[in-house]
Amino acid sequence: MDDFIILAKNMKELEERTIQFLKITEKHNLCFKWLKCDFNMEEIPILGVVIGREQVQMEADKVKAINEWKMSTKIKEVESFLGFTNFYRWFFKNFSHIAKPLNELKGKKEWK
Repeated sequence: MDDFIILAKNMKELEERTIQFLKITEKHNLCFKWLKCDFNMEEIPILGVVIGREQVQMEADKVKAINEWKMSTKIKEVESFLGFTNFYRWFFKNFSHIAKPLNELKGKKEWK
């Protein structure tokens, strides 16, 4: 088993929920790789974002990748960039407005 997140409002509630979860897994003979387990985390990276402290943020390396992306010279490169950034669109105010010129480039035969 992997990728279980137990949410709680405070450490006492987290401890209670974790104990309850572990009892259920034991009852059903489910196993864990304990070296891969993290407990009592305030933030956790998952699926390209960091969740915790009542917020969701982009992972720092993803922000860096967008900021350092090389200038596209081919339609496939523009599509690749748009695909990558589209995953994070909800972090960007007016993403569709920002991406519109790039989307328009995809339909052109020649670039100037």
